[in-house]
Amino acid sequence: MIPKSISNSLVVLSLLLSLTGCLAREYVVRPPAPTLLPAPPLPLTPATESSISFPVQMNLAPFLAMVNDENIIPKVFDQSGNPIKHSKSVEHKYYVERDDFTTERSDSYQAMSPDQGAVLRDWWKGIDLPGTRLPLTADLRSHLGAHASTPTLKAPADCGTGQERLRKTTLHGGIAIGMTPNYGVSASVADVAVNTIDPCTSRITTTDLPQDVSNRLTDTVRGGLHHAVVRLNTNTVRPQVEEAWNALRTPIQLEPNSWLQLNIEKIKRSEFSIERQGLHDTLHIIAAPVIVFGSEPPTAAAALPQLDMQPVSPGFHVVADIPLDYSSLSQSLAARLKGKRVAVKGDFIQIADAAILGRGGNQVVLRIAFGGDATGHLYFVGKPEMNILTQSVQIGGLRLDHDSEQFLAKSGPDWLAHSSIRELVMSETVLGVSPATDRLRDLLRTALNRSVRQALSLHGTVASVQGIGVFADVNSLYVRVMSDGTLTLKGDGKP
Repeated sequence: MIPKSISNSLVVLSLLLSLTGCLAREYVVRPPAPTLLPAPPLPLTPATESSISFPVQMNLAPFLAMVNDENIIPKVFDQSGNPIKHSKSVEHKYYVERDDFTTERSDSYQAMSPDQGAVLRDWWKGIDLPGTRLPLTADLRSHLGAHASTPTLKAPADCGTGQERLRKTTLHGGIAIGMTPNYGVSASVADVAVNTIDPCTSRITTTDLPQDVSNRLTDTVRGGLHHAVVRLNTNTVRPQVEEAWNALRTPIQLEPNSWLQLNIEKIKRSEFSIERQGLHDTLHIIAAPVIVFGSEPPTAAAALPQLDMQPVSPGFHVVADIPLDYSSLSQSLAARLKGKRVAVKGDFIQIADAAILGRGGNQVVLRIAFGGDATGHLYFVGKPEMNILTQSVQIGGLRLDHDSEQFLAKSGPDWLAHSSIRELVMSETVLGVSPATDRLRDLLRTALNRSVRQALSLHGTVASVQGIGVFADVNSLYVRVMSDGTLTLKGDGKP
């Protein structure tokens, strides 16, 4: 029989051995936080060329009033009282009335084709005329007569007498029109012609009398159009353009600390169009817009540039680096990782919390806290990378921080160092970019539909928004986002 004192000693020894065994299986893992890296300058936001459409218009009513002024272009061409004499004692007379000139409807308006342009350049002896044609049309009522003074010559009777005057006769004029680099009108007379679909024939010897009358008529009209075009060329849209240019140089405030900076650079143009008595053109203000966070950026000091005649790339694209705060990202990461277990044979840990932190040097730190057969935390480091196809941010090159790796090698359990915790964390650390794209969409919805001056307003649409890049600093994770859409600047609420 064992004495009672010895029995009590054995119980205490057994309890101590049991506790020692338990303590031997529990590890506390608390490596120091990774050191911060030097903060490199943030990458510059790329300049993406965009087009801001700006409709301008000129009133053609004064020009039409001039070409319809009888003192500029006669409305009656009367040679009835003073017949025109030709050789072989042949003479003829004519009387022509014209209606007012009008511009043709848009469905019959066409820009000059390359072949027409080549013909006009040849006709004008190498002068390169503007490439848009302003058509003018007037209906004619004509009476033509011929008389031969000797019976040996056969002269027809009057052509177009009474109710049988020439039918479907029109006078066509074409004004080649464009815009100068200084935003003025550049116009010249391109062509004048009489179009008679069903003329009568009146030919005496070698003289085609209707053609002769047509030539005399077109010469008179061409001279009047030249005079009217001189006045047309005094028109300019420069004041309209200067007002728009100056309005868009100033940054547009979106929020207390966010600004839309358009970075306007140059102005291009497209072809004129004609509507009723107006000449319409669309200028394209070329910009490289970005959204800037922080204090108000300075107003651009660029003066109005000369008009650029190069082709226009359509579309309006805004690039912005949207900051995402680490606290919100940490909450999302913790929600996905909390409760996940990592087991190696009979040992395990269970994740209790997770956080994402900025380290600098375009790196982030993941702090993973856990309990179980080992308690404490580990630090992982990696570089954020954008997956454009899935529109998500992943942490590339994820690995244990150097101090965490050294701590496990020296003081931590070997099984934890060889566990699948890195793979688990890497699979769950996929960050969606929808918070960044949604914020840019909301900012633009306000920015692109607003007044910029009393008589000028922006009207825009956003077709798509997507992440195109990502980088990190100590304070935030920045998602670079680009939007695609259209933007038009209108004056007085209408183009």
